[in-house]
Amino acid sequence: MNHSIEGRCFGRKHILSIIAFMALLYVAEGIDASDQVSSAKDLSYITEQFPPYNFRDDGNLKGISIDLLEAVWQRMGVNLNRSIIQVLPWTEGYKRTLNEKNTVLFSTARLPQREQLFKWAGPIGPFRNVLLARIDKNISIASAEDLNKYRIGAIKDDSAVQILRDRGVREGDLTLESTSRPLIEMLQNRSIDAWAYGDTAGIWLIQESGVNLSDFEVVYVLSQADYYYAFNKETPESLVQSFQDALDYLKNNTDKDGLSDYAKILSKIY
Repeated sequence: MNHSIEGRCFGRKHILSIIAFMALLYVAEGIDASDQVSSAKDLSYITEQFPPYNFRDDGNLKGISIDLLEAVWQRMGVNLNRSIIQVLPWTEGYKRTLNEKNTVLFSTARLPQREQLFKWAGPIGPFRNVLLARIDKNISIASAEDLNKYRIGAIKDDSAVQILRDRGVREGDLTLESTSRPLIEMLQNRSIDAWAYGDTAGIWLIQESGVNLSDFEVVYVLSQADYYYAFNKETPESLVQSFQDALDYLKNNTDKDGLSDYAKILSKIY
């Protein structure tokens, strides 16, 4: 009789232990699940001052990638607008997207060296990384070996820095800044010979700075690639795929004139 009672007590304790363990497991799984985003509304969107793709003008956020993102949200059935997008210096936005869950950074050059750092949706559009210089510097670059002859400026963590490294330029020999303004000033006062940056944005920003654009030229093309929306690696694949599907729809579905919404956005003049 005593053995039977002890057995039943042991059995109950064992069952209660299993139930407690399962409850803890359920809670833990619930925490993990709640940490997994399921909608575009759960993401933080980060961009920089990089016209004509993304930029502030008189306090208003504009650009190709901004318009395209709103069109993607609409296609996904998500009620969001550009007011939620944060504009940060490139280095800050880049590091946040690398390290913080639920973040998206754009417009981000998709390079082989970055491929495994993010998840990607795109492309948004094409770009060229170039060297911009004053015409009176008479810079001549016939090959990558000539790059080491000049003092080159770039923005920290920008794709141009990686390209220059790949061309044999040591990062310690570059003049790196967080924003474009000091680099344009250095070009103007000749403390650097060239600025490595996207050609369209670089020309735009030089012109916006108030200096004479006709004093500058593209002296060398470093690379050509495409810009994308870059998602933190922890973003669910299904959510990134939803972005890609919406973007593909905008590119492939055309109106009676044969124009897609994507083509209309890309041809817009700001």
